[in-house]
Amino acid sequence: MTKTVELLAPAGSYQGLVAAINAGADAVYIGGQKFGARAYAQNPEQERLIEGIEYAHLHGKKVHMTINTLLKEKELQKELYQYLLPYYKAGLDAVIVQDVGVASFIRENFGDLPIHASTQMTLTGELGAKFWEEQGVERVVLARELSLKEVERICKNTNIEVECFVHGAICYCYSGQCLFSSFLGGRSGNRGRCAQPCRLPYEAYQGNKRICGKEELYPLSLKDMMTVEYLPQLIDAGITSFKIEGRMKRMEYGAGVVEIYRKYIDLYRNDPDNYKVKEEDIEQLLNLYSRSGNSKGYYLQHNGREMLSLSNPAYRMGEEEIFYKLKEMYCNEPKQKKISGKLKVFEGENLEFWVTMEEYQVHVTGNVVEKAKNQPMTIEKIEKQMKKTGGSLFQFEEMQVEVKGEVFVPLQWLNELRRQALDKLKDKILSPYARQEENNAKEIELPFAAGKKENHQPLEYRYHVSVETKEQLEAVLETRTGSIEAVYVDCSIFSLQDEKEYINQLRKTVHRGREKHLEIYFMMPGIFRENTQIIFDRIWDELSGLGFTGIVVRNFEELQWLKMADYSGKIITEFNMYVFNQRAKEFYLQNGVDMITYPLELNLYEMRDLNLKQGILCVYGHIPFMTTAQCVNKTFQGCDNTTRKNISLKDRYKKKFLVSNYCDYCYNVIRNGVPLSFLGARKQVDMLKCDKLRLMFTVESKKKTSEILEAFSKNVWENEEKILPEITRGHMKKGVE
Repeated sequence: MTKTVELLAPAGSYQGLVAAINAGADAVYIGGQKFGARAYAQNPEQERLIEGIEYAHLHGKKVHMTINTLLKEKELQKELYQYLLPYYKAGLDAVIVQDVGVASFIRENFGDLPIHASTQMTLTGELGAKFWEEQGVERVVLARELSLKEVERICKNTNIEVECFVHGAICYCYSGQCLFSSFLGGRSGNRGRCAQPCRLPYEAYQGNKRICGKEELYPLSLKDMMTVEYLPQLIDAGITSFKIEGRMKRMEYGAGVVEIYRKYIDLYRNDPDNYKVKEEDIEQLLNLYSRSGNSKGYYLQHNGREMLSLSNPAYRMGEEEIFYKLKEMYCNEPKQKKISGKLKVFEGENLEFWVTMEEYQVHVTGNVVEKAKNQPMTIEKIEKQMKKTGGSLFQFEEMQVEVKGEVFVPLQWLNELRRQALDKLKDKILSPYARQEENNAKEIELPFAAGKKENHQPLEYRYHVSVETKEQLEAVLETRTGSIEAVYVDCSIFSLQDEKEYINQLRKTVHRGREKHLEIYFMMPGIFRENTQIIFDRIWDELSGLGFTGIVVRNFEELQWLKMADYSGKIITEFNMYVFNQRAKEFYLQNGVDMITYPLELNLYEMRDLNLKQGILCVYGHIPFMTTAQCVNKTFQGCDNTTRKNISLKDRYKKKFLVSNYCDYCYNVIRNGVPLSFLGARKQVDMLKCDKLRLMFTVESKKKTSEILEAFSKNVWENEEKILPEITRGHMKKGVE
């Protein structure tokens, strides 16, 4: 018999939860009214969700609740505790979390509630899994972009539970790294409100040359994943939980997918030698939901054109007879648990009733049985009345009625006796899950009140400047302003094709920076998967001896890697390691980080709530909207694995987005074509009292880099339109919902 694996189903509503469990799910994941990554699902209200938790537990199943968004300071301090408490007391089995501050808060206030690290944390390797294992997290939900080999390695080399997606939609971007919807329309994926701009049409260009075909207008729209044909390999890899995507889809979809995956998980467990998926089951999955066909996801390939719905982004919804059948089978009514009853009706004695379900048994007593004045009650009548459970969660499979004497019992007595017994049975089954409140988290006063006016004195800013090209580096080193404190040298600035020359170029860069009395930081890759780790393991001894002031990290793998290397230099986190609340900031500072780069989605007053010390504020740069395993250049022109291409995408409004391919580390970054700039907004930045500001150079020429450096060095930050004719202030004013 093979290893048991959990089948985890999506539920966008209470009815969806019931349908998934009825169809054979071992567990469901569902959101409440707040803080879930599917804000537009039919998330149940508190009382209904608690009913769902109880329903699952009565059937021996589990409920994982999504609190997998980033929480602002006021939400974490004033809302989260009271929101989560009723579900905690009801026996919630786990919470799925993205925000490190939320994870810290839950550990402190709900210590025995298991935490699952969301796929929104972009966990791509065993180092990231080990990081969260050391933090006491029970399970990691891995990035969907991983290969089967990488997943197997994580399962083998860690002691943490591993959850992987096996069916459903795939984001084009690594989950948790997407700001596309946020900056285009204010609907943040990190807040559960993604508007899915990846499903819209775009034209691809290299320079001025169009490189996409006439009908190839959907380069960011991935086909859905379907893995049922190679479940054996996934099970053998050691995965703990198979996750189905789809909380925004119909409940019949969830039930139908669960039905098929349940069938084949059980088949492999019971008869592995005869594992074969029937064509009609594949057809059912396709009919339930299909974006121009399905792909096998990333488990067996790194990326590829065939994974995309290039010319037809539309999906087909299943044939109505399939949905009707699934609704009739799983969705109409909660499944009742089979129970047996034994009733003793003895004249002159108290009614006695025993109810048994599996290993559980309860006993209740009622009123004294009266002697019948006229016709005595028959056993058949009493039995018929006692077996009526209506909409209860129980159904009598067997009822024994023992009568002694000429008895009469009012029907309401029998109804009350049955109700008491079923309530007692329910309580007995659920009592092991119930918890008591142990802490009482107190509200705190936020450091600033929105709208409060203060006198702002101009600050002397120190600039941290990141560069990705040799030309940008030259511009920074040649600048005459003394306000630059630190330079971040991106790992991609030199080619890794010749590792010896790579180290030599970095050595020269550090030396030149030190001559200018600058702090020099090495900026790690945006994604740190197994192949990238192998490279850095190989060059680390030389790299760490070059004299960098510190290292900028962009993921948990890198943070753990430095920890395991006993790195003693300074560590700065990039803005994609999100800090939406002070607990998140404290978390990083307690885990070896010296400074954080503040996020890009908070407004001015929300930023002030963070108390911007020990941190850096980004005031210029082409913001990365997506970090992806897919490659736009490879999709349309094939892979040459060498040089950075001048690729861009244009949407239907002719807005331009810049695409950078990082071939040494095999990922893409899609950026806003319009730069974020706070030139002309000096007063607003002054009120934040953050004296370290970040200028992020990625696609700029040497001349443009010099002009922007000079503009920011001016005390009033003049916004000269000849330098930056078009800019965005990002979320400075409104923030995100």
